[in-house]
Amino acid sequence: MGKVHHLSPHADTLHGFFSKNLDSCLEIDSGDTVIFQTLDAGWGVEKREGLGMPRKKFDSVKPHRKGQGFGHALIGPVYIKQAEPGDTLEIKVNEAIPGEWGWTSAGGFPSYWNDRMNVTHEKEILYDFCLDSKRMLATSQFGNFDFSVPLSPFMGIMGMPPPEAGEHTTFIPRAYGGNIDCKELQAGSTLYLPVPVKGGLFSTGDGHAAQGDGEVSGPALECPMEKVSMTFNVRKDLDVQMPRAKTNSGWVTMGFHEDLDEAMWIALSEMLDLMSSIYKISRTEAYAYASLVVDLRITQIVNSAKGVHAFLAFDALKNTNGVLLNEKL
Repeated sequence: MGKVHHLSPHADTLHGFFSKNLDSCLEIDSGDTVIFQTLDAGWGVEKREGLGMPRKKFDSVKPHRKGQGFGHALIGPVYIKQAEPGDTLEIKVNEAIPGEWGWTSAGGFPSYWNDRMNVTHEKEILYDFCLDSKRMLATSQFGNFDFSVPLSPFMGIMGMPPPEAGEHTTFIPRAYGGNIDCKELQAGSTLYLPVPVKGGLFSTGDGHAAQGDGEVSGPALECPMEKVSMTFNVRKDLDVQMPRAKTNSGWVTMGFHEDLDEAMWIALSEMLDLMSSIYKISRTEAYAYASLVVDLRITQIVNSAKGVHAFLAFDALKNTNGVLLNEKL
């Protein structure tokens, strides 16, 4: 049984970019668990006191950890001692408990998604929510709209830095994770990422209390996370090239690209590789079955590199005796 560590937001744990040159704030062994407490993506430390009022932001992060321009508020990096480039980092999400408040917005600034929906020059809509993690429900903080939203919390960003030197934006999802924004990665899920650098240097942030596939207006229901428990295992026996996950109900493979079509083909190719591996069939055979049982879903369209994930339910394929074929990675 591994050790349990805790990380909370302060000047030595927060950062606003990915970099292999960023000092780690925690060293752990494979098999250890880290319990994270995080800010919201926009560095907020408390809910707004009233409509139109600014939200108080965390302002004591060290300049060399904040980075150039805006980046999501990440906590880490975590150095996993046994992790080497070419390994696979297995991240089991044990719990994901949101904080007490959150927000979302739409329109009001230039972006390719706002331009396409003709809301760039409209007044920005900003909704504030009270989050009830017992009832798993979000309701208006100020009573200025009529709808409640069910909570399905997960971390928008889980990842490691590229092997290239320098600062790398938090906005873009990559082969090593990052701003994945996949709503399937809730508590009970296991994410598999290729390790790019010695120690991995894993970070997380951008808590989402709820999100639809696509994350179409830019933000999800952005929130701080009160408790996110993750167990880390270094896999020397598993080779993955792109993020993949085992969720509570099935397998997920992912693709990222500026062109949504290309992201789709990457996610599908990864799924064929996964199916051929766990079912011991050829890629062509996997392709035939995929046409029957695999769903293609748009993960997000607002992070420059757009995301598509392919989903295969555990109960989609059975052998002739009715036994499920959901082997472990």
